[in-house]
Amino acid sequence: MSHSMEKELLDEFISLSDKMRCGYKSSLGIPHREWEQLLTNINRPVPEIYREIYSTFAGTPRDIKEQKLMDFIPGYRLIHIEELDVEYNTFLRMVGSDAICENQIEIVIPLLADYASNYICYVKKQDNTEAIFAYFSDEGFVGMHKSLEKFFETIIAFYQEDVYFLDDDGFLDYDFEKAGAIGGRLNPGIEYWTE
Repeated sequence: MSHSMEKELLDEFISLSDKMRCGYKSSLGIPHREWEQLLTNINRPVPEIYREIYSTFAGTPRDIKEQKLMDFIPGYRLIHIEELDVEYNTFLRMVGSDAICENQIEIVIPLLADYASNYICYVKKQDNTEAIFAYFSDEGFVGMHKSLEKFFETIIAFYQEDVYFLDDDGFLDYDFEKAGAIGGRLNPGIEYWTE
């Protein structure tokens, strides 16, 4: 996926998030001065999606005070750049190299995290394709999107087609049935959307 395409999709997604929850964009903070170094410590070369995100934002700290602004997608926060290294190492210890091998994964880096050690991850497979996988502490890796573009297109569609909404307390929530239908339509053949 081209650099500008990713940036456009990221911008559109953030703008939709901010419209629904005023203040979301500013809650992500400004880029950390050492963002590039922090990312190179994890993986070299730095995957483009991490460059796009962390050259623009710092992310959401685990202990964010305004919990209504925690979610990048319902239940998951964008890991704060200063916490990425620790989350990454915790994640690798939890997953183990066997699971990575079995899924033909060359590089896997968590991008989003919930509070129960489940992750949404960037994956570069051994055939050089990039994808987004979910990792559940109880069931392991599950493919979500065949490309980064599909990841953004899907979550943008979730805003545009009213899958995402604010619950009575102002937290980001989603319509499970609709998410499965729209996610399945945009990501054909991916079991995550049909389970």
